[in-house]
Amino acid sequence: MSASEDVRRVSGEIETLRGELGTLVAELDRRRHEALDLGLQVRRHPAVVAVVAGLAAIAVGGLIAFAVRSRRERRRPTVRAREARRALARLLEHPERVASSEPSLPGKVARALAVAAASTLAKRLVERAVQPARPARARA
Repeated sequence: MSASEDVRRVSGEIETLRGELGTLVAELDRRRHEALDLGLQVRRHPAVVAVVAGLAAIAVGGLIAFAVRSRRERRRPTVRAREARRALARLLEHPERVASSEPSLPGKVARALAVAAASTLAKRLVERAVQPARPARARA
């Protein structure tokens, strides 16, 4: 075989592979569109959608019922009296924790980070406001 025949053969193989790759990419794109088409998935799998919707409704209903019940429970006078007694007992055991004047280390770090971020933001806003407008470039 001569060099030109090798080049033609390799070029043909490349074109064949390019065509096959194009076909595969087109198929993957079609499948992606189908997978992300919510209406199509609902039509194809109505039982799964119904089960998931039912479970979601049960979960939301259960969470709401639990919240309502616990709120009612906390409002009962006996529960409120018990919580007040516990709070008073904690106060008497550790009076130094009631009005701590020294902030915690994480609180100090969070405040320092917030101040640094706010000052950087303020500096940039002032620089933008004070910076003169740039003239428009002339088109060539």
